Amino acid sequence: FKPASRRIRVNVKSQILNKQLEWATAAGLNPDQRGYLNSYESNLFQTLSPQSKLAFDQGSGAELRDRPNGPAKMRALHSSSALAVNFFDAWVDADTKPLMEIFDLEAQPINVRFEGKYPTGLPGNPPNLDVIFELQNGLVVGIESKFTEWLSPKPASNPPFKEKYFPAGIGVWENVGLSETQRLAEELQSKELIFRHLDAPQLMKHALGIATHCGSKFRLLYVYFDALGQEGDAHRNEIEIFTDRLKSELGFRAFSYQELIGKLQGSFGIPNEYLGYLRARYG
Repeated sequence: FKPASRRIRVNVKSQILNKQLEWATAAGLNPDQRGYLNSYESNLFQTLSPQSKLAFDQGSGAELRDRPNGPAKMRALHSSSALAVNFFDAWVDADTKPLMEIFDLEAQPINVRFEGKYPTGLPGNPPNLDVIFELQNGLVVGIESKFTEWLSPKPASNPPFKEKYFPAGIGVWENVGLSETQRLAEELQSKELIFRHLDAPQLMKHALGIATHCGSKFRLLYVYFDALGQEGDAHRNEIEIFTDRLKSELGFRAFSYQELIGKLQGSFGIPNEYLGYLRARYG
């Protein structure tokens, strides 16, 4: 017998994955039982732009290349990177005004790119930001994207950060002007506050890296695939807490993919093929 919360999580995640399988089958893509397609290309709305392909080829996530222990990650119907590519890659060489409008950003980007790398100066490899907007006004907007990852709650017993983030006598976030982020990191590390669904530590590591390189000229956004149910409520509640704490310091805002797709439907000049693909698969 499994606890009710466990049953709900499996059901919600299964429903999302089953919808992806149904979509792929209807499109004649012949997914395997695990939800992987024959190639990552067949998992995308359009051919990956050369700039974006280079970014993933140079990345450390094995997104495009099959591995000895499994297929390329972007071959999976549940791939978070495929979701981000299907939404954002169409804008790499297009008029980005509608995209900036749905994110409430005033300046236009000079670049839309994937796999942003912003080392923190600490040992080890920093996490890659999924999408970066480099705006004409000098602002850098980092986007962390999630599909179903948040439906797997993180164990409350595990420390959210490695000890390297808390060197003796040094506040690594405070050193780059992020004093409130420093306080929140300390609350998480001491278990005074616990996030089970929102990967707050990952977002705060991104903030540390991007602030190290950009000073205060950045914003951090979170874009996620939403779902109904108990765990969807918990996820949104954690997003609200995080936003309340760090919106002013990080320019933090969160958007669901469903919300963004809905906003695009009201924009002028969006290709029907692109919108239809997003609605059919992720709407």
